Amino acid sequence: MSSRFYLRWPVDSRTITQRFGMNPQIYAKFNLPGHEGVDFRAAEGANVYACADGQVFEIRPNNGNAYGLNVRVRHIFNGQEYRTVYAHLSRSLVAIGQSVRAGERIALAGNSGHSFGAHLHLTLKLIGAKTPGYPAGIIDPFPYLQETEAPEPTELFVYANGHVRLRAQGAPLSSQLAWLMPGEVLSVLEEAAAARAKVGRFSFWLHVQCENGLAGYVAAWHVQLEAPSGAMLPTDGGQPPDVTVYPVEPLTVRQEPAGESSRIAIVLPHEPLSAIGDPRKTGASIGDRGLWLHVIIPSDDRGYVPAWQMQSQPGLQPRALFTVYATEDLYLRIGPTLNEDFHGHVSQAKPLDVVDDPERAQILVGRHDEWLYVETLDGQRGWIPAWCVSVSPI
Repeated sequence: MSSRFYLRWPVDSRTITQRFGMNPQIYAKFNLPGHEGVDFRAAEGANVYACADGQVFEIRPNNGNAYGLNVRVRHIFNGQEYRTVYAHLSRSLVAIGQSVRAGERIALAGNSGHSFGAHLHLTLKLIGAKTPGYPAGIIDPFPYLQETEAPEPTELFVYANGHVRLRAQGAPLSSQLAWLMPGEVLSVLEEAAAARAKVGRFSFWLHVQCENGLAGYVAAWHVQLEAPSGAMLPTDGGQPPDVTVYPVEPLTVRQEPAGESSRIAIVLPHEPLSAIGDPRKTGASIGDRGLWLHVIIPSDDRGYVPAWQMQSQPGLQPRALFTVYATEDLYLRIGPTLNEDFHGHVSQAKPLDVVDDPERAQILVGRHDEWLYVETLDGQRGWIPAWCVSVSPI
């Protein structure tokens, strides 16, 4: 028997959309220092599994509470009592008092309670524990999560199409495990047909393994199925440039090195940007008017920023972002035009934090042909039309 309590992943997805402790500006109004659990990507009706052997001790209905329909399971391990809470469900498949095994299907994911799109929220409690700032018993679930069985590599391989981050989980803000070099070959650790369909698609992630055995997740839009022409795999363990820069103010990231180029995102002064290219040239370019830097932004996208608006030290993180509310159901788009693909949905009246200078953002609200770069409560970022939001709930 293991001497440590482990959790099985509660959904088929390996994508975490919000970690424990994230978004303190949102949870401050609930007297919490940040998010009190872990959110997983899960479509409406997706299977939800018990994280460990235990007994269902409570099922709370969707009666206006924050968690909506939720199932609670008690786990006794080495004399300690753990509890898992599975929230925002659309349907419970178990009964109070029922014993469940790790990996057993117990519910279907949904969007009930105070939720902003279908997903699964998991809270973990250890009776007697105390995490500063949180109610008694609540602890971070992530250190307890494990793969119950290491997946075997498939016969499908993909190739990094540039300097690419290998992350611990399939999410932009997940911990970085390593840098991958251009052309590096990666073995896919998930069903080949489904993985092949993800390659090149924005907001999808692939579970892969490097030649040295290190496994993790890469952004599917930064890999390709064919080896890049002329690409050479590193033999000396070389790393990509380690020059990190920060914008001096909220700044637009462009698709090309020109002010009239398409907008990709907005980055804030405390957000690190990894420069691509010769480190010596990059360092010398910082602050040079007329030059542009090719960078990787926190969402793992690549773009260009003006060198004269960069600095080598992080700026202050904003104490609070400007919040707007959707006046109708909206799509979250990957670019600021109606022709861009969408990668998320925002329901009417849902709050959105504008990732930009608050004063500039307020001026844009309600204006036609203007767009706002926003972040949802589950951590997704994208563009929405400024004429479809208001500064107060409708």
